[in-house]
Amino acid sequence: MKEQSRIDVIDQIIDEIISELPLKERTGIANMNKEDAEILQRTFDLYVRRKIGSKTEDDEYSDIMNELWERLRETHRLRVVK
Repeated sequence: MKEQSRIDVIDQIIDEIISELPLKERTGIANMNKEDAEILQRTFDLYVRRKIGSKTEDDEYSDIMNELWERLRETHRLRVVK
C-alpha cells in the first residue's frame, strides 16, 4: 500500500510540474540526453522537499526527474515530419 501511495504522489508531482512548465521548457527537457536530465535532479529534489515536506527520505523520491524526463520524451519530443 505504501508503494502505491508513493507512486501516486510521484505521478501527482510530475503532473503538476508539467502543467506549470512552459511548452519551450517541456520540449527542452524532452530533447535532453539522459545525462543532462540527471543534472536537473537536484532542483527537483528541492522542489519535492518543499512540496511534500522535509520529512521524506532523500532516496524516496529520487527518480522524479527520470520519470518526468521519460514522460516528456513520450509527449513533447521534437520529431522530423516528412
